[in-house]
Amino acid sequence: MNVEDEHTLSLALERPSKISVEPEGKKGPLLLFANPLETNVPKESDPNVVYFGPGVHKPEKIVLKSGQTLYLAGGAVVKAEVSAEGSNMRILGRGILDGSDWEWRKGPIGNLIAIRNSSDVEVNGVTLRGSSHWTIVPNHSRNVTIRNVKLCNSRVQNDDGINPCNSQDVLITDCFIRSDDDCVALKGLDVRGTNHNVERITVENSTLWCDRARIFLLGHESRAEFMRGVTLRNLDIIHFTMTAFLLEPGEDMRLEDITAENIRIHGEGQRELIRLRPVVNQYMRKKVPGFIQSVQFRNVTVEGKPGEYLVQIQGADAEHNVHNVDFENVAILGSPLTKESGRVQIGQYAEDIRFQEATQK
Repeated sequence: MNVEDEHTLSLALERPSKISVEPEGKKGPLLLFANPLETNVPKESDPNVVYFGPGVHKPEKIVLKSGQTLYLAGGAVVKAEVSAEGSNMRILGRGILDGSDWEWRKGPIGNLIAIRNSSDVEVNGVTLRGSSHWTIVPNHSRNVTIRNVKLCNSRVQNDDGINPCNSQDVLITDCFIRSDDDCVALKGLDVRGTNHNVERITVENSTLWCDRARIFLLGHESRAEFMRGVTLRNLDIIHFTMTAFLLEPGEDMRLEDITAENIRIHGEGQRELIRLRPVVNQYMRKKVPGFIQSVQFRNVTVEGKPGEYLVQIQGADAEHNVHNVDFENVAILGSPLTKESGRVQIGQYAEDIRFQEATQK
């Protein structure tokens, strides 16, 4: 990267990349997305392909069924929300799916991409812009892959990036997510069906930016029995506002087997970084807390401006407690995180909370 003059920046990229150029900070960034070359492009003549070529299109609502592919070619701007329900469906391309024509929460479907009661779904390569509500929502679905998606929101509130709800085996990889509300929120909204748990969710190799809320929210609005098997790895958090990792289960939900590792965070002086606390809040029907166990934070660094960056751990009562939590090689502004750190606040009903610095070779 070379600064040629005060108006010119030159870049040489060795691989596909997602870059935010911010000469004035978060205000008016230039987002550069260098994609890999496309392979196996669907044919416009295929009867199972919904195809949009270059240009502006306004279908408003697109409905995908089993075996269908939605393809947005490079240069296509498609002003629509998408409903996908069935199996073996794909949303592909280098075009833009744009929800910015709708006022807050006024879109025709309710999400920019709503994946409902589905299996074996792939969203790959597209850019999403200006969602009017939650953006990508796998709901009661399984085997969903969201790959190389560039999500450019922060136009309205409640524009969560990706919200797996009552779903299993969801992979979010190589994505850029900017939102005003939570970047990734896992929810167990209802308990219908044979498997309503939230299980085996992976977020990896991605860049995350939240303007108002949390990067990861686990447990709010969740009536499922379990939320478990969650892996967050190799991530760059370039901007956040509220608590970056907020784990607050309620309604007797068991939040367990959570791993956050190899995460690099740019801090801007925030007060809170991590909070693990079973709670009762306004979203809950059954007014009891949940449970937290088996959580690992490993190889996590915070660099940037001075701030409190608090790590808060507290159970709700003797039954709804927090236990078996590990912090390994976590450093904030160059200082290892230990139990004695002033940033660490461990309250009642929190047991087996362990801290370990990196082992010197």
